[in-house]
Amino acid sequence: MLVPRPQGRGSSLVTLLAGEGAVAQAVPMIGIHPPTDVGRLDSAVVGLSAGEYSWVGFTSVNALVAVLDRAAHLALAPAIPADTRVAAVGPATAAALRAAGLPIDLVPEHGGSAATLAAIWPAAHAGESVLLPQSEIAGRVLADGLQARGFRLETVTAYRTLPEPLPPSVAADLGAGAFEAVLLTSPSTVRSVASVPVSPDTVLGAIGHSTAAAGTAAGLRIAYTATDPTDSALIAGLAAFAHRHPRRRQT
Repeated sequence: MLVPRPQGRGSSLVTLLAGEGAVAQAVPMIGIHPPTDVGRLDSAVVGLSAGEYSWVGFTSVNALVAVLDRAAHLALAPAIPADTRVAAVGPATAAALRAAGLPIDLVPEHGGSAATLAAIWPAAHAGESVLLPQSEIAGRVLADGLQARGFRLETVTAYRTLPEPLPPSVAADLGAGAFEAVLLTSPSTVRSVASVPVSPDTVLGAIGHSTAAAGTAAGLRIAYTATDPTDSALIAGLAAFAHRHPRRRQT
């Protein structure tokens, strides 16, 4: 199995796969980098710490890490005041918030996408605002949903994802079908995988609908999409696919 995650983010999925008896290799096909305009992110983080926003919404662990890193760099404490409500897109982001000692006021029970978070976000009261720190390539689904509910919205680029050079041996193995499966955990990883030939015998699994859509748009054949955006659901989806396709499992 190939797990194309950024440096330091693939170990949990590799450990879970090992627990299921699979041999997995984590390869950082993308890297997380600061935004081009760090000053704008800093301005938003200063405003967040000062309580200028009613809500802050995190759509990835990377966005949370970026905000907390800049708050620490600027010696801002707390990074998020107690009166500011916090929303998380899914269980992984919620777990990262809890690990940082931050409360969570809103998280989808299932789904874990920008669309599902937008669907459960309550309507704005007069004058309420939301800060959305997010990826440079984030879509408009959540932002449009919040504006439709009457919020004053500020989006800011918290980080960029850039392709990492793929080791030649890994690229050769992808083309030769040496990996039985590739587990895609974000649209950014899709872009990296789609940049090299992938054997048609390799199963491509997506952690969520946005990742699956990015894969289809990039010309990849997505075999299955996890029922929830979690590592466990991604592995369960692979097991279910292998059960339905025993011949592929033997290749």
